[in-house]
Amino acid sequence: FRPAMHTFVATDAITSVEHAGRTLLLGEVGGNALVTLTLPAATGSGDIYKFIISVVNTSNYVIKVADATDTIDGSVILHQDSANTVVSFNTAADSDTITLNGTTTGGVSIGDELTLVDIATNQYAVKGVLTASGAEATPFSATVS
Repeated sequence: FRPAMHTFVATDAITSVEHAGRTLLLGEVGGNALVTLTLPAATGSGDIYKFIISVVNTSNYVIKVADATDTIDGSVILHQDSANTVVSFNTAADSDTITLNGTTTGGVSIGDELTLVDIATNQYAVKGVLTASGAEATPFSATVS
């Protein structure tokens, strides 16, 4: 059994039926347009969403929850592309958005990876390994109202 792959090239809504369990490539063709992906409401389904950078995008890949009751919990590791530094960033209690800006918050390298798991009602867990350039910064924020 080989899991199917799906490439996101523009803003989209993520669905359990179409995207769970697949390898989800972040592949905006020119690497210069904002791509916002909205997760389905967290229900504790166990659905896994694995994102991999296939095209570096300096205009942001944004992954966010469906509504203000959902949060993202966990951490990512960022390493700087031109140095031997590694930084870990944890989510805050209100984190609901991940932004990979192709520089300081990650997404600098093809192969950068994030995995989100629907672990409970209103709760996603995240883990990831990302490459950053410049001064590393957290990719997590609270933007969904």
